[in-house]
Amino acid sequence: MILFTIAFLLGDLFLQLFAHLPSLFAILTIVVLSILFELGFYSIGVNKKWRWMTFACVLGFAFSVWYASAILSWIVPQEYAGKRIEVTGYIAALPVISNQQTHFLFELHTLKWNHTVLHHQTFIQLSWQQPLRDLQVGDKWHLFVKLKRIHGMQNPGGFDYEMWALHNGIRATGYVISEHSLLSNQELLSHHPYRYPIHFLRQQLQKKLNNYLPQSATSVWLKALIIGERSQIPQTEWQVLRRTGTNHLMAVAGLHIGLVAGFMHMFGSWMWRRIPRLLLWLPAQHAGAILACCAAIFYSALAGFSLPTQRACIMLSIFIFTLLWRLKINAWHVWSCALLMVLLFNPLQVLTDSFWLSFGTIALIIYGMGGRLAPTGWWWRFGRVQWVIGFGLIPFTLVLFQECSMLSFIANTIAIPWLTFFILPFCLLGSLFVMILPSFGVLLLFVADKSLSVLWIMLTWLSELPVAIWHQSITNSWVAVSAVIAMLLLLLPAGFPGRWLGLFWLMPLIFFQPNRPATHHFWVTVLDVGQGLSVVVQTKSHTLIYDTGAKWSEGNDMGERIVLPYLRANHIKKIDKLVISHGDNDHIGGSQTILQSFPVVSIATSVVDRILPVTADYCLRGDTWQWDGVRFSFLYPSQAQLNLGNDSSCVLRIDNGKQSVLLTGDIEKFAEHILINTDEQRLASTILIAPHHGSKTSGLKQFIDAVHPTIVLYAMGYRNRYHFPHKSVMEAYHAIGARQFNSVESGAIQIKCDASDACLQPELYRIQHKRYWMG
Repeated sequence: MILFTIAFLLGDLFLQLFAHLPSLFAILTIVVLSILFELGFYSIGVNKKWRWMTFACVLGFAFSVWYASAILSWIVPQEYAGKRIEVTGYIAALPVISNQQTHFLFELHTLKWNHTVLHHQTFIQLSWQQPLRDLQVGDKWHLFVKLKRIHGMQNPGGFDYEMWALHNGIRATGYVISEHSLLSNQELLSHHPYRYPIHFLRQQLQKKLNNYLPQSATSVWLKALIIGERSQIPQTEWQVLRRTGTNHLMAVAGLHIGLVAGFMHMFGSWMWRRIPRLLLWLPAQHAGAILACCAAIFYSALAGFSLPTQRACIMLSIFIFTLLWRLKINAWHVWSCALLMVLLFNPLQVLTDSFWLSFGTIALIIYGMGGRLAPTGWWWRFGRVQWVIGFGLIPFTLVLFQECSMLSFIANTIAIPWLTFFILPFCLLGSLFVMILPSFGVLLLFVADKSLSVLWIMLTWLSELPVAIWHQSITNSWVAVSAVIAMLLLLLPAGFPGRWLGLFWLMPLIFFQPNRPATHHFWVTVLDVGQGLSVVVQTKSHTLIYDTGAKWSEGNDMGERIVLPYLRANHIKKIDKLVISHGDNDHIGGSQTILQSFPVVSIATSVVDRILPVTADYCLRGDTWQWDGVRFSFLYPSQAQLNLGNDSSCVLRIDNGKQSVLLTGDIEKFAEHILINTDEQRLASTILIAPHHGSKTSGLKQFIDAVHPTIVLYAMGYRNRYHFPHKSVMEAYHAIGARQFNSVESGAIQIKCDASDACLQPELYRIQHKRYWMG
């Protein structure tokens, strides 16, 4: 069973490396060949175990192809994108209200545009500003919307939105049109709460909790613990949990399911013993186990049946089944059975972090706690589990999150008992009583909230310690393998031969450094930050960041989502110079996150007053410096041009004597004209970051001729409302023979400039790391 499941998982994982889904013919060919190999292996006497593994691997691959193909079978027709269309369908999950908009998952059934009606059942993600009424799970609506295809930003170390959408079955995003002339046509057709009964129940409980929860900073976490609703939690509070390694405590998972099951088992057994005649029919332990299983499933349903709760319920159900039937089963078999069932529910779970953390944690506990002789004592029962999880998950957390908490053992040793006895019981009992006896329910929720507040004070204090977090990215597969080997060796039983060789295998993790440019070389990376700009320039021992992308909301900060992960993926520890070209949000928005997260040696900008309280200098024409044989020069603005908005953008030229790049911010034709008059001879550059994202307000012919780039890069957002880059600008660069690339089609663009005249070859992240789910 274990080897079959592992082989099935490997087949599933193999598909995720493909740039395109295999055709049906290719799948049939693979299946036929696997059957022939099976017959061939059987004829020559190959062990049955290995034959089954081959079959399982092919089965996992084929099943994943079928599942992914079913989701990807529909896409928004190109002619429908951005058009006003009519849709009919059902609200499929809890609506989330944020930034004066309601976001909800919509089960699409019909789509109509220009008298053409399409019928297809799929999911789309919609937002609605000021909906006509409260949106209820299961409601059937007829809406006018604008849709677009799924498209995410692609960067090294960054979050893959398109992969997330595939895993969740979402095939389009859009918004409900709020034009007054259409309000009468936005129509609620009918109510169908039975269509999504679990989410409907969660929504009803959410409404009750909204009315009765205390008005405090920690009350949002109570909702997370009761119904798994975490959308209202600010990023600063998640950061506290990440730095203390306790984020798993506030997401309903195996720990919470286990605690509920344990409490209900004790309660059920105790109640069953109160009626002696029942003991003749069923032992109290068995009755308590059945009640525990039912309670665990119900709590998992309240939490939305997330992957960790699925895994916990499956493993608990198997354990109770074996208890009732007096069977013995190996812990690894229970683990592998749960893994296989989760993959059969959704083979794309392998694309999520929670899959690896959930099953990885249980595997570590089985491995690190098994095979010991008569373990006893408090340390073994509780302390060692925390040590095994905290140490064993280091490779996983560094690969997935580029960081791990150094205080997780201390924080969890305190937080888990506190949650077990003083928070979770009061949360769940309070949520039950608000439905039947609100006054008592409010009291229980108040106690839970105060208990959580006390714990939060301790976690906040720990998170502020300088040693709380270790930032280290694992981008090299061999480093990841060596770290896993080290973890497996060091978790072996005491006295096991070769155990301390694990320290040797840890060396690559500690000392690995990625490649850096040589002397006189520099690398330029235009990050894919959507509608905005952020460029990272690296020399042999220095790093410069030019602009930081936008900050659209608390959870949508390009500095945090894109720039920081890229810097950590490249093991960059400090920023030698941060240049903020001007004050527009799409260039300066992420700067505060960068300044709070990295040591910055110096800052240059045209809007010094926007960087306060940090000290910054103006990026004035004539300022030059040299790093590792590479020259940096500001060509614009002068003191007289500092209050001109876009036309005050810092213009920075970088060159090594052979290759050069010109970074222009959002300058327009006015600034281009000044540059021609003052520095025409110095404008010539190999690479040009197109002024103002390729807007028609830029692109003077004289400026283009003076720069005469061989490569032009456009930083732009997918289907941006400004329609950047403008056709006339692209034609002007095409006329001089420049190669043109944009971040929408290419993702992050990196160009490595050496000290030769060789033709430069941009590295296009979206193209080089293409997967079958990318548009």
